[in-house]
Amino acid sequence: MRAEAIFHRIFTTAAARAAVIASAALCLLCGGMAHAGLQSISDADLAGVHARDGFAFNLRGFSLDGSLTLRLGSSSDASGLTLGNISLSRSDDPANTFSDPYQLSVSQRGAGLPDKLTLSGPLNSLGLLRWQFAADLSLQDAVGSNFQAGALLLQDLRSSGLSLDLAPNANPDVQGIAFGLSLKLDLGALSLRPRGRSDTTLLDAPGAPEQFSLRGLHLGAANSIATGLSGAPWRLADLDQQPLLLNTLAAPDGSGGVLHLNLAWPNASQPAPVGSLLIDNISFKSDLGGNVDLGSSRIGGMQIQYLDIKLKGGR
Repeated sequence: MRAEAIFHRIFTTAAARAAVIASAALCLLCGGMAHAGLQSISDADLAGVHARDGFAFNLRGFSLDGSLTLRLGSSSDASGLTLGNISLSRSDDPANTFSDPYQLSVSQRGAGLPDKLTLSGPLNSLGLLRWQFAADLSLQDAVGSNFQAGALLLQDLRSSGLSLDLAPNANPDVQGIAFGLSLKLDLGALSLRPRGRSDTTLLDAPGAPEQFSLRGLHLGAANSIATGLSGAPWRLADLDQQPLLLNTLAAPDGSGGVLHLNLAWPNASQPAPVGSLLIDNISFKSDLGGNVDLGSSRIGGMQIQYLDIKLKGGR
């Protein structure tokens, strides 16, 4: 695994910037006699140093490739779905390392509500930040049978306008963490290759004789008449209008706790945001039965009105 994180803090007051620059200059000029030239900073100047937008950071040269395995299944036996030999990497936009970063900030919500933590992603207007993902799929049942399902590939995934909000639940009687989420995604291809991953850099790898692929996936907010994408992110959850709540609940049978994921009904004064999904092409490739091209597909308008999921761990 290789990753380089670049952090910088944005200072908001001229006094704070001047104090920091002056201190650094004195250190450079005085060298070994720095203690003789340094000046103390007043409490007022120190109090004025704070992050206006929190921390900004970026990933450069990110790559993860190895024997990492993720498994979703029962804890009492070997049954479940496994993603193995995971490979994940991202290309860079060297010209916008600092000007288009990830940002992590804390802000007030007002009206007595708890503060929120926001993670926002790069706008990626040039589309140069692209993620590549590959993993081997396998399915196991309770008696030990193992089915190798091939490889799952996500190629040229581009995100722009990502925003994730987190805050304690506004209702003091219900414990949990509330989320807000906005997404705008473009994906070059989602492919399933039953005979293995082959070349992961090509949408149509010559060495992949069998392949199911969805090419050109575009997800975002729908336009006003819900016939296509508006160019803005789709607001799947909103802390104030329609929060997504994650917490634990007692199991009805008293056997322990369950993980609870709940997307509330939208606020009566504002309906649930409408999203749109476009798929440029759906196709099957086969060295035995020939190729099948199913053309494009579109969901002009989709909404999530309510969601309630409870997950109980196995024994």
